Amino acid sequence: METQDFHLRTGAHSHQVRCKEILDKHPEVAELIGRNPWTFAYLAGFVGVQLAIAAWLGGLGFENYWWLALIVAYVIGAFPNHSLYVVIHDATHNMIFKSRLLNRICVILSDIPNVVPGAMGFSTYHMRHHSHLGDYENDTDLATHWEAKLIGNVWWRKALWMLLFPFFQIFRTERIKAITTWKPWMFVNIAFIIATDFAIYYFFGFNALFYLFFSMIFALGLHPLGARWIQEHYTLNANQETYSYYGPLNKLALNIGYHNEHHDFPSIPWNKLPELKRIAPEFYDNLEYHPSWTKLMFTFIFDKDYSLYSRVRKN
Repeated sequence: METQDFHLRTGAHSHQVRCKEILDKHPEVAELIGRNPWTFAYLAGFVGVQLAIAAWLGGLGFENYWWLALIVAYVIGAFPNHSLYVVIHDATHNMIFKSRLLNRICVILSDIPNVVPGAMGFSTYHMRHHSHLGDYENDTDLATHWEAKLIGNVWWRKALWMLLFPFFQIFRTERIKAITTWKPWMFVNIAFIIATDFAIYYFFGFNALFYLFFSMIFALGLHPLGARWIQEHYTLNANQETYSYYGPLNKLALNIGYHNEHHDFPSIPWNKLPELKRIAPEFYDNLEYHPSWTKLMFTFIFDKDYSLYSRVRKN
Protein backbone atom coordinates (compact mmCIF):
# COMPACT_ATOMS: atom_id res chain seq x y z
CA MET A 1 0.00 0.00 0.00
CA GLU A 2 1.32 3.45 -0.91
CA THR A 3 2.44 5.60 2.02
CA GLN A 4 0.61 8.94 2.28
CA ASP A 5 2.96 10.76 4.63
CA PHE A 6 6.56 10.94 5.76
CA HIS A 7 8.06 8.91 8.60
CA LEU A 8 7.80 11.02 11.75
CA ARG A 9 10.43 11.56 14.43
CA THR A 10 10.66 13.64 17.56
CA GLY A 11 13.57 15.06 19.53
CA ALA A 12 17.11 15.86 18.39
CA HIS A 13 18.21 14.28 15.13
CA SER A 14 20.94 11.67 15.09
CA HIS A 15 23.61 14.01 13.73
CA GLN A 16 23.59 16.28 16.77
CA VAL A 17 23.88 13.31 19.10
CA ARG A 18 26.57 11.50 17.10
CA CYS A 19 28.67 14.66 16.66
CA LYS A 20 28.87 15.15 20.42
CA GLU A 21 29.64 11.48 21.07
CA ILE A 22 32.42 11.43 18.45
CA LEU A 23 34.05 14.57 19.82
CA ASP A 24 33.89 13.18 23.36
CA LYS A 25 35.61 9.95 22.29
CA HIS A 26 37.83 11.31 19.49
CA PRO A 27 38.66 14.98 20.22
CA GLU A 28 41.29 14.86 17.45
CA VAL A 29 38.43 14.97 14.94
CA ALA A 30 38.22 18.72 15.60
CA GLU A 31 41.57 19.08 13.80
CA LEU A 32 39.86 18.03 10.55
CA ILE A 33 37.65 21.12 10.60
CA GLY A 34 38.90 23.82 8.27
CA ARG A 35 39.13 24.83 4.62
CA ASN A 36 40.61 23.43 1.43
CA PRO A 37 41.64 26.23 -0.97
CA TRP A 38 42.81 23.59 -3.46
CA THR A 39 39.13 23.04 -4.20
CA PHE A 40 39.38 26.15 -6.37
CA ALA A 41 41.79 24.29 -8.66
CA TYR A 42 39.15 21.60 -9.12
CA LEU A 43 36.58 24.32 -9.85
CA ALA A 44 38.79 25.82 -12.57
CA GLY A 45 39.54 22.40 -14.03
CA PHE A 46 35.92 21.25 -14.19
CA VAL A 47 34.74 24.53 -15.72
CA GLY A 48 37.60 24.42 -18.24
CA VAL A 49 36.83 20.85 -19.27
CA GLN A 50 33.14 21.59 -19.77
CA LEU A 51 33.78 24.72 -21.80
CA ALA A 52 36.33 22.90 -23.96
CA ILE A 53 33.89 20.07 -24.74
CA ALA A 54 31.10 22.60 -25.34
CA ALA A 55 33.31 24.52 -27.78
CA TRP A 56 34.09 21.33 -29.72
CA LEU A 57 30.46 20.27 -29.93
CA GLY A 58 29.38 23.79 -30.78
CA GLY A 59 31.75 23.80 -33.73
CA LEU A 60 30.06 20.69 -35.11
CA GLY A 61 26.70 22.46 -35.25
CA PHE A 62 23.32 21.69 -33.68
CA GLU A 63 21.24 20.48 -36.60
CA ASN A 64 23.33 17.38 -37.33
CA TYR A 65 25.03 16.77 -33.98
CA TRP A 66 22.47 17.44 -31.23
CA TRP A 67 22.29 13.68 -30.64
CA LEU A 68 26.06 13.54 -30.06
CA ALA A 69 25.76 16.40 -27.55
CA LEU A 70 23.15 14.36 -25.63
CA ILE A 71 25.32 11.25 -25.57
CA VAL A 72 28.45 13.12 -24.50
CA ALA A 73 26.44 14.99 -21.84
CA TYR A 74 25.22 11.71 -20.34
CA VAL A 75 28.47 9.76 -20.58
CA ILE A 76 30.97 12.54 -19.80
CA GLY A 77 29.47 15.95 -19.09
CA ALA A 78 27.33 14.91 -16.14
CA PHE A 79 30.43 14.07 -14.10
CA PRO A 80 32.20 17.46 -14.04
CA ASN A 81 28.86 19.24 -13.64
CA HIS A 82 28.01 17.02 -10.68
CA SER A 83 31.41 17.70 -9.14
CA LEU A 84 30.84 21.42 -9.56
CA TYR A 85 27.72 21.08 -7.42
CA VAL A 86 30.00 19.63 -4.74
CA VAL A 87 32.23 22.71 -5.10
CA ILE A 88 29.12 24.91 -4.77
CA HIS A 89 28.21 22.91 -1.69
CA ASP A 90 31.60 23.36 0.00
CA ALA A 91 31.70 27.04 -0.92
CA THR A 92 28.26 27.43 0.65
CA HIS A 93 29.76 26.06 3.86
CA ASN A 94 32.68 28.53 3.49
CA MET A 95 35.11 25.61 3.26
CA ILE A 96 37.22 26.81 0.33
CA PHE A 97 38.49 30.21 1.44
CA LYS A 98 38.32 32.12 4.72
CA SER A 99 36.71 35.08 2.98
CA ARG A 100 32.95 34.78 2.61
CA LEU A 101 33.16 36.98 -0.49
CA LEU A 102 35.61 34.61 -2.19
CA ASN A 103 33.41 31.63 -1.37
CA ARG A 104 30.42 33.37 -2.93
CA ILE A 105 32.48 34.08 -6.03
CA CYS A 106 33.33 30.35 -6.15
CA VAL A 107 29.61 29.53 -5.93
CA ILE A 108 28.85 31.71 -8.96
CA LEU A 109 31.86 30.65 -11.04
CA SER A 110 30.90 27.00 -10.49
CA ASP A 111 27.52 27.76 -12.04
CA ILE A 112 28.93 28.68 -15.48
CA PRO A 113 28.55 25.19 -17.07
CA ASN A 114 25.04 24.80 -15.63
CA VAL A 115 23.72 27.61 -17.93
CA VAL A 116 20.74 27.97 -15.55
CA PRO A 117 21.55 30.28 -12.61
CA GLY A 118 20.73 28.14 -9.58
CA ALA A 119 23.88 28.11 -7.44
CA MET A 120 22.98 31.01 -5.16
CA GLY A 121 19.47 29.60 -4.81
CA PHE A 122 20.94 26.34 -3.56
CA SER A 123 23.30 28.26 -1.29
CA THR A 124 20.41 30.27 0.17
CA TYR A 125 18.42 27.21 1.24
CA HIS A 126 21.10 24.63 1.95
CA MET A 127 22.24 25.88 5.35
CA ARG A 128 18.65 25.77 6.54
CA HIS A 129 18.54 22.15 5.41
CA HIS A 130 21.28 21.44 7.95
CA SER A 131 19.78 23.40 10.81
CA HIS A 132 16.20 22.21 10.16
CA LEU A 133 16.72 18.72 8.69
CA GLY A 134 13.37 17.10 8.00
CA ASP A 135 11.33 20.15 9.02
CA TYR A 136 8.65 20.49 6.34
CA GLU A 137 8.32 24.24 6.84
CA ASN A 138 12.07 24.89 6.56
CA ASP A 139 13.78 22.13 4.58
CA THR A 140 13.42 22.29 0.78
CA ASP A 141 15.04 18.86 0.54
CA LEU A 142 11.65 17.40 1.46
CA ALA A 143 9.18 17.07 -1.39
CA THR A 144 5.97 19.06 -1.18
CA HIS A 145 2.82 17.08 -0.45
CA TRP A 146 1.36 17.81 -3.90
CA GLU A 147 4.62 16.66 -5.49
CA ALA A 148 4.71 13.41 -3.51
CA LYS A 149 1.06 12.64 -4.24
CA LEU A 150 1.47 13.44 -7.94
CA ILE A 151 4.43 11.07 -8.35
CA GLY A 152 3.23 8.32 -6.00
CA ASN A 153 5.10 5.03 -6.32
CA VAL A 154 4.52 4.53 -10.07
CA TRP A 155 7.80 3.66 -11.77
CA TRP A 156 7.51 5.92 -14.82
CA ARG A 157 6.44 8.89 -12.71
CA LYS A 158 9.43 8.39 -10.41
CA ALA A 159 11.72 8.19 -13.46
CA LEU A 160 10.20 11.38 -14.88
CA TRP A 161 10.56 13.05 -11.48
CA MET A 162 14.27 12.18 -11.41
CA LEU A 163 14.71 13.58 -14.92
CA LEU A 164 13.00 16.85 -13.97
CA PHE A 165 14.33 16.98 -10.40
CA PRO A 166 15.94 20.46 -10.59
CA PHE A 167 12.64 22.00 -11.70
CA PHE A 168 10.61 20.34 -8.95
CA GLN A 169 13.03 21.79 -6.40
CA ILE A 170 12.23 25.32 -7.54
CA PHE A 171 8.58 24.99 -6.49
CA ARG A 172 9.55 23.85 -2.99
CA THR A 173 10.99 27.23 -2.10
CA GLU A 174 7.52 28.78 -1.97
CA ARG A 175 6.68 27.05 1.31
CA ILE A 176 9.81 28.32 3.13
CA LYS A 177 8.49 31.61 4.51
CA ALA A 178 11.48 32.33 6.76
CA ILE A 179 13.87 32.94 3.83
CA THR A 180 13.89 35.75 1.28
CA THR A 181 14.99 34.29 -2.05
CA TRP A 182 15.62 37.49 -3.95
CA LYS A 183 18.79 38.78 -2.35
CA PRO A 184 21.48 40.89 -4.09
CA TRP A 185 23.78 37.91 -4.67
CA MET A 186 20.93 36.09 -6.40
CA PHE A 187 20.72 38.89 -8.95
CA VAL A 188 24.50 38.85 -9.38
CA ASN A 189 24.30 35.09 -10.05
CA ILE A 190 21.50 35.53 -12.60
CA ALA A 191 23.17 38.43 -14.42
CA PHE A 192 26.55 36.68 -14.57
CA ILE A 193 25.17 33.40 -15.93
CA ILE A 194 23.03 35.17 -18.52
CA ALA A 195 26.17 37.00 -19.66
CA THR A 196 28.25 33.81 -19.84
CA ASP A 197 25.41 31.99 -21.64
CA PHE A 198 25.37 34.73 -24.25
CA ALA A 199 29.16 34.53 -24.62
CA ILE A 200 29.05 30.72 -24.99
CA TYR A 201 26.33 31.01 -27.63
CA TYR A 202 28.14 33.82 -29.46
CA PHE A 203 31.53 32.11 -29.61
CA PHE A 204 30.60 28.41 -29.68
CA GLY A 205 27.03 28.15 -30.97
CA PHE A 206 23.76 26.68 -29.77
CA ASN A 207 25.00 23.09 -29.59
CA ALA A 208 27.45 24.15 -26.88
CA LEU A 209 24.62 25.47 -24.69
CA PHE A 210 22.55 22.39 -25.50
CA TYR A 211 25.38 20.14 -24.29
CA LEU A 212 25.92 22.12 -21.08
CA PHE A 213 22.21 22.26 -20.28
CA PHE A 214 21.80 18.50 -20.52
CA SER A 215 25.03 17.90 -18.63
CA MET A 216 23.31 19.78 -15.79
CA ILE A 217 20.04 17.85 -16.20
CA PHE A 218 21.81 14.47 -16.13
CA ALA A 219 24.11 15.46 -13.26
CA LEU A 220 21.04 16.08 -11.11
CA GLY A 221 18.50 13.73 -12.61
CA LEU A 222 17.94 10.42 -14.38
CA HIS A 223 21.53 9.21 -14.14
CA PRO A 224 23.49 7.16 -11.58
CA LEU A 225 24.87 10.47 -10.30
CA GLY A 226 21.31 11.71 -9.80
CA ALA A 227 20.73 8.83 -7.39
CA ARG A 228 22.90 10.77 -4.96
CA TRP A 229 19.81 12.83 -4.07
CA ILE A 230 18.00 9.58 -3.23
CA GLN A 231 20.95 8.18 -1.31
CA GLU A 232 21.28 11.11 1.06
CA HIS A 233 17.94 11.05 2.90
CA TYR A 234 15.47 8.66 1.28
CA THR A 235 14.91 5.67 3.50
CA LEU A 236 12.74 2.62 4.11
CA ASN A 237 14.01 2.54 7.70
CA ALA A 238 12.37 5.20 9.85
CA ASN A 239 15.20 4.87 12.38
CA GLN A 240 17.87 6.17 9.97
CA GLU A 241 17.34 9.55 8.33
CA THR A 242 20.65 9.87 6.42
CA TYR A 243 22.68 7.44 4.34
CA SER A 244 26.22 7.48 3.00
CA TYR A 245 27.51 6.08 -0.27
CA TYR A 246 30.86 4.28 -0.18
CA GLY A 247 31.40 3.44 -3.83
CA PRO A 248 34.05 4.21 -6.46
CA LEU A 249 32.28 7.28 -7.86
CA ASN A 250 33.26 9.16 -4.71
CA LYS A 251 36.66 9.60 -6.36
CA LEU A 252 35.04 11.65 -9.14
CA ALA A 253 32.37 13.23 -6.95
CA LEU A 254 34.71 14.73 -4.32
CA ASN A 255 33.52 12.39 -1.55
CA ILE A 256 29.97 13.77 -1.58
CA GLY A 257 28.80 10.24 -0.76
CA TYR A 258 30.07 10.62 2.81
CA HIS A 259 26.79 12.20 3.80
CA ASN A 260 26.35 10.98 7.36
CA GLU A 261 29.85 12.22 8.01
CA HIS A 262 29.07 15.58 6.43
CA HIS A 263 25.89 16.14 8.44
CA ASP A 264 27.69 15.20 11.63
CA PHE A 265 30.52 17.66 10.88
CA PRO A 266 29.46 20.15 8.18
CA SER A 267 32.67 22.17 8.66
CA ILE A 268 34.99 19.35 7.57
CA PRO A 269 35.92 19.80 3.87
CA TRP A 270 35.32 17.07 1.31
CA ASN A 271 38.92 15.81 1.19
CA LYS A 272 38.95 14.96 4.92
CA LEU A 273 35.60 13.17 5.26
CA PRO A 274 37.11 9.69 4.67
CA GLU A 275 39.56 10.45 7.48
CA LEU A 276 36.65 11.15 9.82
CA LYS A 277 35.23 7.72 9.08
CA ARG A 278 38.66 6.15 9.57
CA ILE A 279 39.10 7.79 12.97
CA ALA A 280 35.63 6.91 14.25
CA PRO A 281 34.59 3.68 12.46
CA GLU A 282 32.53 2.46 15.41
CA PHE A 283 30.06 5.29 14.75
CA TYR A 284 29.65 4.64 11.03
CA ASP A 285 30.25 0.95 10.33
CA ASN A 286 26.98 0.01 12.03
CA LEU A 287 24.89 2.31 9.82
CA GLU A 288 23.17 1.21 6.63
CA TYR A 289 24.82 2.62 3.49
CA HIS A 290 24.67 2.35 -0.30
CA PRO A 291 27.50 0.73 -2.27
CA SER A 292 26.11 1.64 -5.72
CA TRP A 293 24.30 4.70 -7.05
CA THR A 294 23.31 2.78 -10.19
CA LYS A 295 21.63 0.03 -8.20
CA LEU A 296 19.91 2.58 -5.99
CA MET A 297 18.55 4.46 -8.99
CA PHE A 298 16.82 1.36 -10.36
CA THR A 299 15.69 0.25 -6.90
CA PHE A 300 14.09 3.63 -6.24
CA ILE A 301 12.31 3.64 -9.59
CA PHE A 302 10.97 0.08 -9.60
CA ASP A 303 10.52 -0.73 -5.90
CA LYS A 304 6.94 0.25 -4.97
CA ASP A 305 7.96 0.67 -1.34
CA TYR A 306 9.86 3.80 -2.38
CA SER A 307 8.04 7.07 -2.94
CA LEU A 308 8.77 10.72 -2.27
CA TYR A 309 7.32 10.11 1.18
CA SER A 310 10.21 7.74 1.97
CA ARG A 311 11.76 10.38 4.18
CA VAL A 312 11.98 11.15 7.89
CA ARG A 313 10.13 14.33 8.88
CA LYS A 314 10.54 16.20 12.12
CA ASN A 315 7.30 16.21 14.09
